[in-house]
Amino acid sequence: MSSKDASGGYSGGDLPLSPGDGKATVTVALPGGVMYDVEVLLDGCVQALREGVEKQHEIPAACILKCFQDGSLLLDEDPIKQIDTSQPVFGVVARETRLEVLLQACGKFSGYVDVMMKAVKDAEDPKTRITIPPLPDIITVLTDMGGQVPDLEHLAKGKIEGSLEFSGSNGDLILPSIDAAPLLAAAGADKFAAVTMCIEVNSDAYNRGLGVVLEASPLMDSSVDESGLPSYIYNGYGVSDDKKQNAIKFHPGMAGGQLRVEGPGGWGNDNIGFTPANWSNSGNKYHTLELTVRADGANEICIKGTDEGQVWRRNWKRPLTAGRYFPAVYAWLDLGSKHLPLQIGKISMTVHMASPNA
Repeated sequence: MSSKDASGGYSGGDLPLSPGDGKATVTVALPGGVMYDVEVLLDGCVQALREGVEKQHEIPAACILKCFQDGSLLLDEDPIKQIDTSQPVFGVVARETRLEVLLQACGKFSGYVDVMMKAVKDAEDPKTRITIPPLPDIITVLTDMGGQVPDLEHLAKGKIEGSLEFSGSNGDLILPSIDAAPLLAAAGADKFAAVTMCIEVNSDAYNRGLGVVLEASPLMDSSVDESGLPSYIYNGYGVSDDKKQNAIKFHPGMAGGQLRVEGPGGWGNDNIGFTPANWSNSGNKYHTLELTVRADGANEICIKGTDEGQVWRRNWKRPLTAGRYFPAVYAWLDLGSKHLPLQIGKISMTVHMASPNA
């Protein structure tokens, strides 16, 4: 039997070997029930697996074969030893670019695990609360993964170190859904009770809802289609009505801020009790969205303004995590604006473990 290690990968010594020395046969399932067996070297990479399928199944021009296992998109450079060769790999033919593949796969970026391993127990509540330092920005992540700076039309590095500027009218991913398994293993827990995602944002854009979109990990959906393929393999990385997402938007410079949560469980524009200063009038300061997403679906939004004492909270109900994966985060700016972009600062998290007495 194979077994998973703390990072969700498979340890090399536990991989099921085929009779051939250093080889294994992997079954790849495609839509429509088509299945192919590919013999690969255990010290090889996923590219050989993909190419083995392409020798048996014609891939249309300008398309690629994407391979998935256990909810993770497998990149060409991933070692075969990191997959479970005794279980099928699912393949989908898609018209997507290398950048889109990296965006969909970046949730398994090793740098996120490195940051999680630097998490510290909260001084006031060390038993149940763990603080994760600020995470690397998505452009840095994609650069490290792809070996070159990505060409992102609406997302760029900001003027402040570690910041981003977003100008598009559709959401861009700024934090993928991350597997908390390494953190949970280190804490001796099976799952977390909640995660508070702290995201710094502001803009000079007026009368345009802006903020972030939260997306539940597609692995929360265990449904399969008529050919037996799991639902997660059809999920891309963008904002879409058919995904489990909530948009949190407010209006800098507008009286009362008029904050709303779009999607199930949310509400329309609400007065937050203060006028959130825009980017210029605040002296280039960020408002902080503290979004607490609980495994039981009882969530809370807290917005903290740029001035002392500017704090407002409200709850909403929507299952966005089951206690294993952190929700993905997208930048959002209604209508977009090249001249007045959304300014995005640090993203950090506090993980709330279940109380030992619960």
